Amino acid sequence: MGTIKIGKLIYPVVCLVIFISVVNCYCAEGKAEEFFKQGEKNSTVENADSAIFYYSEAIKINPEFVQAYNNRGIAYVWKKKYDLAIADFSKAIELDPEYGKAYNNRAIVYTYEGETDKARQDLYKAQRLGIAVDPKFLKKIKAIPSTPESIFHKPAPYSPK
Repeated sequence: MGTIKIGKLIYPVVCLVIFISVVNCYCAEGKAEEFFKQGEKNSTVENADSAIFYYSEAIKINPEFVQAYNNRGIAYVWKKKYDLAIADFSKAIELDPEYGKAYNNRAIVYTYEGETDKARQDLYKAQRLGIAVDPKFLKKIKAIPSTPESIFHKPAPYSPK
């Protein structure tokens, strides 16, 4: 008789565990969205630290939250933490290679860092993905030579006095 009682208990317990897991998953996803929205509300240069905090919390809950990585990257740009911004834009691209905004944003940071070839590649990719790239910015990037050697004069020959 003891075996029958345990057998009857296992099914409801397993169902309860599955139900609680599903509920927690949906609650966590909703919590990530709440943090993301708080990050958006704080997305200004003056509140960059707060925005970074909220986007980071959203990412902790949902490590595949592409838009949270992108937006946190923008906040890092405001803080002039370009390496962290590039890391976040790159993570967003890794998670969703078709997310054009991250390519565009990373191109801007690459320009700040003097990485014009990388910026040019990202801008073209953003355009192919349908992102409207600022034509003035694109023209500026196109005008920069792809190698520094092409803008330097040839070294003058040595002539002893």
